[in-house]
Amino acid sequence: MPSTLYRKYRPQFFKEIVDQNHIKITLINELESGRIAHAYLFSGPRGIGKTTTARLLAKALNCQKRASGQAESCNQCPSCVEINKGHSLDLIEIDAASHTGVDNVRENIINNSRVAPVSSKYKVFIIDEVHMLSISAFNALLKTLEEPPENVVFILATTELHKVPQTIISRCQRFDFQKVGVGDIVERLSRIAQAEKIKVDPKVLEAVALSSEGSVRDAESMLGQIFSLGEKEITFDLAELVIPHSDAKLVIELLEYLFMSDTAGALGLINRLVEEGLNIKHFMRSVIELLRKAILLKVSPLLDEFSTIELDSEQVKKLNKIVEKTSANQLLKWINIFLSKEPLLKTSSEIIQLPLEIAVLEIIESSETNVVTPSSFAKPAPPPKASYLKKPEIKTKAIPKSPAATKENPAPKTPPVIKLSDIKKKWNQFLNELRKYNHSLALTLRVSEIVSLEENVLTLGFGYRFYLDRVWEKKNKIITEEALEKIFGAVLKIKCVVQEELRTKLAPKIKELKSDQTDNSLKEALDAFGGKVVE
Repeated sequence: MPSTLYRKYRPQFFKEIVDQNHIKITLINELESGRIAHAYLFSGPRGIGKTTTARLLAKALNCQKRASGQAESCNQCPSCVEINKGHSLDLIEIDAASHTGVDNVRENIINNSRVAPVSSKYKVFIIDEVHMLSISAFNALLKTLEEPPENVVFILATTELHKVPQTIISRCQRFDFQKVGVGDIVERLSRIAQAEKIKVDPKVLEAVALSSEGSVRDAESMLGQIFSLGEKEITFDLAELVIPHSDAKLVIELLEYLFMSDTAGALGLINRLVEEGLNIKHFMRSVIELLRKAILLKVSPLLDEFSTIELDSEQVKKLNKIVEKTSANQLLKWINIFLSKEPLLKTSSEIIQLPLEIAVLEIIESSETNVVTPSSFAKPAPPPKASYLKKPEIKTKAIPKSPAATKENPAPKTPPVIKLSDIKKKWNQFLNELRKYNHSLALTLRVSEIVSLEENVLTLGFGYRFYLDRVWEKKNKIITEEALEKIFGAVLKIKCVVQEELRTKLAPKIKELKSDQTDNSLKEALDAFGGKVVE
């Protein structure tokens, strides 16, 4: 029995292949209808099922008990058993990486294809890593691939499709395999663990799936390494002996230091990673990729599917806390700083971490950096002393530091207690006051909903992040809070949240906002944000 898990649990039927549904459905339909192509091209990253699918297709084509209108092989007839054991004379697998020359193609493929199958209906050629063939070898294969004998099927597999000549691609039915999602890999690993009767912490399976970067084979190999520890119950602490450090986890740790303006912590982390032998160039690339993910999340959670880096549930929570308290503009500045330092890694051979350290110092020393607490990242940056309300000027009354209250110097009045009902009653008055200082900001606040008031923190709900980002900009936040103080006579802070359930309720207000685009102030606001109002 094979010692490695990926060989032991190699799929024996199409339904067992992880993900790749778009490919499975097409091949099953072709087998059921009997409309078989003479040449297939499977492309995609390593370890996601290209060769396995090719073998399943060959097995189904030559299955002696497969009934008409069915796709799956019986997996029991002599032909299926021979293919499973690798003994079939009618299934020829060729590694193009070690057979690149034209002579190999002539001897192993062209001449062999002219010989009738020994005991099967089809003679199937699986050419793995086909992009490794030389130009002359491709040219020799071209004619046979275009007009093969009636009982011959070619299946080409490659991880680098761009290296395959278009003349070859055009003569094949092409299937593009995709990286497998974390959830699908976790589900498969869980089934393997159950079959092996080993209890595994779900966090271990998730960490293995993330480390595999979409490769099922890599995930199964890593799980096999963990099983080789010989334990019947695998905890996360035990699995960490095998699972490589997650770049995403380390990057998020670095970002947390940046948001806390903890220079010592950030530089200490970088230098510890260098001492541990981490590839600092790869780490810098991971930082840039995660910042890109943060920007996509900031614009819309729906854009996260285009991110190239995946996180576990705990890492997602940490990243969301960071994203909630920053603007897309700030994240963009950060990513530009890291991008500008990336080329310097090639010239800093003696102190490889220096460009990354410079980037960290630039970010932390930047005036745009928010200072937050390490525990929650929830406290907003303190507003500057100068007021942004320029017309008319709003003066903040300073509380005199009097040693004692007298008739001439009475004690300062206790700030009034503001109720949520008071704010709702005067909300339109507040918006009208705000229009004097920032017309577009007042219009944007009209598409918000007052959610709650707790300890003088006013929570505003928005149906779309577009409007939240506009209000949450540092300058606009200060303007809003100073206008609130003028109308209600008390210091109020604002907190903005996105609540999708408000979209229907606020739809009329959003339409009203869109219809007012002729207003110059609103046009300027939209231009500054870089887009147009959408529902």
